[in-house]
Amino acid sequence: MLKDVVKDSPGERVFLLGNEAIARGAIEAGIDVFSAYPGTPSSEITDTLNQACKLLKGRMEYYFEYSVNEKVAFEVAAGASLAGKRGMCAMKHVGINVAADALFSFAYVGARGGFVCVSADDPTMHSSQNEQDNRWYGKAAKVPVIEPTSVQEAKEYVIKAFEFSEKFEIPVIFRTVTRLNHASGIVELGEIPEKRFEKVEWEKKPQVDVLIPANARRRKLVLLEKLRRIEDYFNKSEFNWIEGGDGKDGVIASGVGYRYAREALKRLKADLPLLKISTTYPLPIKLIEDFISQLDRVAVVEELDPYLELHVKALAKDYGVEIFGKENGYFPENYEYNVAVAEKGIAGMLGKSTTLDYDSIVKKASEVSDIAPPRPPVFCPGCPHAASFYAIKEVAGGEVLPSDIGCYTLGINKPFEAVDITLCMGAGFGTANGLAKVVKNKIVVTAGDSTFFHASIPALINAVYNKANIVFVILDNSTTAMTGHQPHPGLDWRGCGEEAKHVKIEDVVRGIGVDFVEIVNPYNMSKMMNILKDAMEHEGVSVIIARQLCTILWNRERKRKGVRIRPFEITDECVKCLKCVTSFACSAIMYDGKEVWIDSSLCAGCGVCVQVCPEKAIKPKAF
Repeated sequence: MLKDVVKDSPGERVFLLGNEAIARGAIEAGIDVFSAYPGTPSSEITDTLNQACKLLKGRMEYYFEYSVNEKVAFEVAAGASLAGKRGMCAMKHVGINVAADALFSFAYVGARGGFVCVSADDPTMHSSQNEQDNRWYGKAAKVPVIEPTSVQEAKEYVIKAFEFSEKFEIPVIFRTVTRLNHASGIVELGEIPEKRFEKVEWEKKPQVDVLIPANARRRKLVLLEKLRRIEDYFNKSEFNWIEGGDGKDGVIASGVGYRYAREALKRLKADLPLLKISTTYPLPIKLIEDFISQLDRVAVVEELDPYLELHVKALAKDYGVEIFGKENGYFPENYEYNVAVAEKGIAGMLGKSTTLDYDSIVKKASEVSDIAPPRPPVFCPGCPHAASFYAIKEVAGGEVLPSDIGCYTLGINKPFEAVDITLCMGAGFGTANGLAKVVKNKIVVTAGDSTFFHASIPALINAVYNKANIVFVILDNSTTAMTGHQPHPGLDWRGCGEEAKHVKIEDVVRGIGVDFVEIVNPYNMSKMMNILKDAMEHEGVSVIIARQLCTILWNRERKRKGVRIRPFEITDECVKCLKCVTSFACSAIMYDGKEVWIDSSLCAGCGVCVQVCPEKAIKPKAF
């Protein structure tokens, strides 16, 4: 809880979410600058520090911002580091893709004040479009990767990561996974330093900071020497250790896989030596060699790619050690692990049976879950995106419909089926540029307001410059809704609740050179459809800004003002044509196979269903 995150009570043990523990670690480390673009599973780190900065004013001060995207967030924190301040940024795993350009070059420049970049990976893709393993980024960019294995370590290792970054003058990737970000555990609090936020004088070092080729060539050699020293340090560091008994069989594990492996060994009553690795780049090669050289067989427990396994195999061939991992089928290469997965793999190496018949348990659980009705994710009652997609389906359902990452990706679902392509942030309009040149259909692309600022603007400029024939619908619900209602440049407030300069989407669009720009409330269905028709007839780029506050925020705003929300109801005039169910599907409209009704406790009172009903059988409910 927030009150525990900001509690100045060293030695006290509190119950924190993994992301809250990371935020607490940043506070105890005395961060100076924190920047982020929200992305699950990292979002709570950002939101916690956003709230904490207000409560810590006058005690432990730092600058906080919600950045326009991950690349900018990385560069904001890097700028702080270059000035000698401690900088930190956080993002989900795909955010590193956006920040990668800066990451690779900043490794050459090096950190001055400590620099930590949180990469929150998402095995099983709970809220992501891929399952990439960002340990490879550490190796490719030549940046150290540190991985906590518990909520307590999540806090402690952030502090150590800053110290380590300053010791070796190098940026650090702090890699987590969803199961750790969203786990809860007991954390022992440390001391919150007393610190005011103060600016410093800039010290020029162009021979280091300006990566022209001549400087970059020198800095590459400096970086390689740092990595040699870091590897030696990791071989002896407290991040990694060996535990357990003797014998010729052993286990190597990293990240949360270490916790699963420990529990699996307990269940199997197998007292095997276990090497825990939390520094996955550069790997502690000597420590690994010392460990495997005493063994005949080693199981490698790690989620996602066989990253650790491949490196261990390369070393094991010199010692005749057999490796049991993903490549020979003992562990899966997809989705999250758990204790059962770890136990099955280790038991397979040992030639033993597992303590439970896990396959049978999974089968029975699957049979039970099949009985439960499916609960796919749906738009909230009154969501303006539902109204927009209904209009798009009615007017342009047969056209090409690229989209983007956000709540509105749910437009793929029945009955809307108005999303044909989704790749990554900003790619909706990017792919639309290419599609416009090669398909006969009209292109109608959707993206949210936060996504527009994040990554859509360059593609819009490209479309105007190259005379693409595209309709761009910006679904402006005035928030970054999917990750928890964080602000973006289109709003008049920013991090720490401070006032911001409001950047109007329509001003940006017109400034780019778009001639057809219309703003419409998607709740006005007939107007929305008419503007869509006009936009589709326009030759060139046309932009529709479908602007209506996110229904969750709209409900809160009305309640705060004392406005009573008036729900709608289905009257006796209903002929059960079911258009409100099969074509619009608001989640407040219920149908049990016989009757149709509106749940008053869910209805937001938007009135879109009234416009959908051909019989005019939906009316405001009497108070």
